[in-house]
Formats: sequence, structure tokens, C-alpha cells
Amino acid sequence: MIPVDSMHVFDSTGNRSSDGSATNPDSNSTRIHGRSAGRVVLALTLFLMILLAYMLIEPYWVQKKYYLIESDEIPQVFDGTKIVFLTDIHHGKFYSKARVRKVVEDVNRMNADVVLLGGDYVEGSPKYIQSCFDELKKLRAVYGVYGVLGNHDHWQGADSCRHAMAAAGIKSIDNGAYWITKKGIRIRIGGVGDHCEDKQYPERTIDSVNVSDFVLLVSHSPDYAMEITTDKVDYMFSGHTHGGQITLFGKYAPKVPSRYRQKLRTGLVSVKNCKVIISNGIGTAFIPLRFFARPQIVIGELRRI
Repeated sequence: MIPVDSMHVFDSTGNRSSDGSATNPDSNSTRIHGRSAGRVVLALTLFLMILLAYMLIEPYWVQKKYYLIESDEIPQVFDGTKIVFLTDIHHGKFYSKARVRKVVEDVNRMNADVVLLGGDYVEGSPKYIQSCFDELKKLRAVYGVYGVLGNHDHWQGADSCRHAMAAAGIKSIDNGAYWITKKGIRIRIGGVGDHCEDKQYPERTIDSVNVSDFVLLVSHSPDYAMEITTDKVDYMFSGHTHGGQITLFGKYAPKVPSRYRQKLRTGLVSVKNCKVIISNGIGTAFIPLRFFARPQIVIGELRRI
């Protein structure tokens, strides 16, 4: 007979358990798989938290985007003229008056010759109109500040926006235009009404110009560029798309508020009758998030070629 205290219990693999009982290989496997799944869930949670944090931070990471605006129609006296384009502020609950003030200060430090505003000044309520233009009236440029309205401005009150714009000393180019003159030589700056909420009368910009005149046009939406039938417009400035706002690492945006989607999402685009500079804008629409579509202030330098 074998003494009880000298007996050993072996599992099915021939291994003895620590307490003398046979171990179950299935329970060991379950514990291992459970720990692995827990690590995956933890890693995924941390990744999503980091991703969300970045998307909340990016709207504050303003990019200064530079373009050379080249044409043989630019008069020599305007060579080197600096154009600053600011659009899609969306002042509201997600874009405070303090942030508007900060971007105005940033623009003023650029010592622009001309400041162009592309619309969508406010979002969510008409109560933000006055506070936005209280800050925008501090913009300074050698030859003035000019602007159009965007679809959000129409939704909150186009007449109120136009009144506040005029009181702030900003010249409206909604279906209007101005000559900028330097040493007796001039260039034309005009705009059209919002592509979604207004009508467009480009003739008010181009009827008085010659083909050899240099003409800049502002349209809140870049889609209007595809409707231009004249060769009298050289460059157009637009916003509206926010660069897609939420993109797949800047390569593709699932949602772009343009009929032409990725083609007119962001950057410098050549279309049939002109070139279009499309800004990502400075604010955000509906949600305070961006992903690889940084907010932008566009700086363009006129260059005679």
C-alpha cells in the first residue's frame, strides 16, 4: 500500500497541480484569452481617448497658409501686395469672442494690404452677430477690409449681418466690387452672393473691366467657380468646406459641403476659367472638432510674372 501523503495527482497531460488536484487546460486557456481581450479593450479605449483629445485640440492649432498669386495681368505697382483671407469664423458657443479677438490680432500683425472675409461669421444664434463684428471692426489693412456673407449668416439674419458689417467699416462685396488704386493703376476686387442662400451677379464685378485687368473674386462657396463663364476673373477666394473638417489624415473627407466633393475641398485648384484658393476656415461647424484639416488664415502675395 502506498501512503496517502506520498500520493501525487496528475492532470491529463501528466502534470501535477500545486494543490494536488488535476489542472483543467480549458480553464487556463480561458484565463489567457480573457487577459488578452482586456488588453485589447484597454488599448482601444486609450487610442480613442487620445484621438478625441487631438480632435479637440486641432481647432486651436491655426495654420498660416501661404500662396503666390501669379499673373502677367498684375500691374507692376501691385507686385508684392499682401492679401489676407479669413473665412468661416463661426462665432458662437464653440468659438468665443476672445478667440475672434485673438485671430484679429494675428491678422493685424501680418500688416496686410487687403483683408478679405469669406463669410460664415456666426453660428447658432443672431445674438452673436454684434459681438463678432465688435472684434472684426478692429481689422486693419492699407486698402481696406472687404467681405461677403455665407449661408450661416443668412440663417441668422443677412440684413443684421450687413448692418453690423457696415458699422464695423467692412465694405460689402456681396454682388458688388471696388477698384483698388495705387499710383493711378488699379485692380478689381469683387464678390458674389452666397451660392446656397442668395443670388450671384458677377456682372457687377466684371462689366467695367477689360480682359487685361487683374480681378479677384470672393465667393463663400467654391462651387461657384464651376459656374464662371467669363475669362475676366483671375483668382477666386472661397471657404465653406472647412477642408472637410474631419478627414482621413488629410487625404480624404467623408463629408464635404460641395457638389464637387474632394475636387473643391481645400487648397489651390485650377478650374476652366480661373484659379480658386479654398481655405479650411478658422472655426468649426456644428461640432468643435477637426482632424487633419487645420484651421487656416490664408496669406496671398501678388506676383507679376
